[in-house]
Amino acid sequence: MLTNADITIFNRYVDLKMRKTIYIPHHVERVWFNADQKSTVSDGGIVSANEYKIRIPYSECDSWLPENDFLELETPGDNWTVQKNDMFILGKWNGGSVDGIEDIRKEFSGMVGKILSHSENFFGSQKHIRIGGGD
Repeated sequence: MLTNADITIFNRYVDLKMRKTIYIPHHVERVWFNADQKSTVSDGGIVSANEYKIRIPYSECDSWLPENDFLELETPGDNWTVQKNDMFILGKWNGGSVDGIEDIRKEFSGMVGKILSHSENFFGSQKHIRIGGGD
């Protein structure tokens, strides 16, 4: 699979000690990334939004866990997952965990998105995780 970018995924995780939800970053070095502008007509006029497609090759999934296994961890460590409503940025995040997308946008001026759908396609010759995202 061809790769053209690197991303950071922010996994939603409930910190029991702090009693709040935080987002833990995990950098993935080689992914295929595509951004597209979609427009729809509504009663208020034309509405435009970004649509993102991401493919993470199986070779980049060493510390990946299924969503339920990730949520059962006492501490995530180097493990990561892909969950609906997690967030991502195009590039590498140099900070720590965040409380939400607003924290990311304050510190990062690049492309920021939310995971809207995903599937694990671990069969065939092009094994990968497929992510669909948007603004």
